[in-house]
Amino acid sequence: MKLADYLEIVAYDIGFWLTAFQNPSYPTADLGEACIDVCAKLRAAAIIALLSRTSYDTFAHNLIRSGRCRVSYLQRVRQTGQPDHHQASARIDAFLDAVAAGDFALARDIASLSPRDWRPGHEYEDDWCHAQIAHALLAPLQDVGRIQSLFQRWEQVLDGQPEARVPVLRALADRDAAAFDAAFEALLDQRTAQIDAERARARIEEPALIAGRQIFVEGLAMLRIAVQLGLPTQREYRYCPSVARQGTAPPLAPEW
Repeated sequence: MKLADYLEIVAYDIGFWLTAFQNPSYPTADLGEACIDVCAKLRAAAIIALLSRTSYDTFAHNLIRSGRCRVSYLQRVRQTGQPDHHQASARIDAFLDAVAAGDFALARDIASLSPRDWRPGHEYEDDWCHAQIAHALLAPLQDVGRIQSLFQRWEQVLDGQPEARVPVLRALADRDAAAFDAAFEALLDQRTAQIDAERARARIEEPALIAGRQIFVEGLAMLRIAVQLGLPTQREYRYCPSVARQGTAPPLAPEW
């Protein structure tokens, strides 16, 4: 199946599931799982639109829709006062989608609605540290002490295991351009290794999986944060082409 053909199929699926966020009586417990699923589909649709149609606006708008779904879900959880498994801040993909699209206000909304404390049994501690540091780097007023304590905790949890995200985020926190360049290349190397491992496991070659191997949304988000913090970046990177980094898309009207 061609990527462009898959885009039409996934668009119908997305449209169906978006009705859950428009329905105030939709069970919150079910909305969390729906949010994870529809955000992944929106990300796939964004990438496929970029690859097959060279449409940056559609790319950015679908990533923004992903972030809005996450905000809608987190607001629903807060309104009910009942914690939910998918509420954990380690579910960071929609946050990264919003950042990659350049919608920092939306990303900050996700961060402010997400739990600050680690939720054992609902998220891994290292993933929680990753999310909390990423959130903190976009905060209007950065808590340097908390960021450094999170880095220390992250490294303790990893206990010597290699993790390319640590030096990337540390370089961003330190505003160290040279360190960021080296760390970001290592992150892209890690992404290549992940792709090679997927292929070696002979996973089904679905269009969404193929698309995700060509555009690295998390990498785009890191580059957005770097620019936001005043660090210079290159025009082209593996998995993060300039066509996916075109400033700001036209405003997207509220949809629910």
